[in-house]
Amino acid sequence: MRLNAETITNLFNHCGWSQNELARRMGVSKGALSRALRGKCGAGRKMIVGLLRVFPGEVLTNIVISER
Repeated sequence: MRLNAETITNLFNHCGWSQNELARRMGVSKGALSRALRGKCGAGRKMIVGLLRVFPGEVLTNIVISER
């Protein structure tokens, strides 16, 4: 799965966080988050679970783009 970078960027900007702060709160490296947001790699389970934990009101279909 790929991350919906636009939605995630809007979410962390709305909270007043940097990308680095989001990565820290998710428990992933800032490099891994950056690569996933740029589409250089897919989003693994740890990253998706971290996003859902940090943004509990969001649904999975808003933060990921399913690859078919």
